[in-house]
Amino acid sequence: MTAATVPALLADLLRDDPGRPAVTWIDPPSGARVELSRATLANWVAKIGGLLQDVAEVEAGDRVRLGLPTHWLSLAWPLACWSVGAVVLPASSGPADVDVVGDTAEVLPADRLVVVGLAPLGGRSRVPVPAGGLDVGAEVLGQPDILVAYDPPGPASAATEDHDHAGLLAAARHRADVLGLGAGARLATDLGPCDGDGLVDTVLAPLVVGGSLVLLTTPDPAVLTAERPDVLAGSLAG
Repeated sequence: MTAATVPALLADLLRDDPGRPAVTWIDPPSGARVELSRATLANWVAKIGGLLQDVAEVEAGDRVRLGLPTHWLSLAWPLACWSVGAVVLPASSGPADVDVVGDTAEVLPADRLVVVGLAPLGGRSRVPVPAGGLDVGAEVLGQPDILVAYDPPGPASAATEDHDHAGLLAAARHRADVLGLGAGARLATDLGPCDGDGLVDTVLAPLVVGGSLVLLTTPDPAVLTAERPDVLAGSLAG
């Protein structure tokens, strides 16, 4: 894939094969398993992007800090942020305009706090959302299935603290080469999508080669045997 922005990459993947699996999320302790096709992932990206623009009032260039654990929604959130021109920050980063946390985290009041329900299929927050905060599950399903970004990013638009969109995708292609991801490869990892390096290694590296992701919350040899990925990363690589 030679796209120069993240939304262009997603559009290319949809044109190529919308029904192909994009991510399979597995939580071995509970037995939960959720599989999303490219089309379904793009639909979630569109809905979250619409929520960011129209409900959370995120504008292009705003800094969004993602404090989300290893979950399939944690893959959709950075893609949605990039699609509306926001700059994605990992949880350990400095000041942000918006904080996004999961409902399994300690939720602290913030000027612009967004709480994501992290039951296997998403939904409303399972903890009280502070006054002024946004419960994603109460709003996101009402958003349009197609995202029209008000100020779409270009190749030189900031995507992270270190990269613009073109540079971020170049870094993802480099990491795909380092990881040994060939065209269409299936990558299994337990590196969280929002855990710093996960933005490149987990979210984007499989997508830039037209592949898919098997995302595990914890290592499990039986799951890996059943899923038969092509490449292992994170602590799964041993």
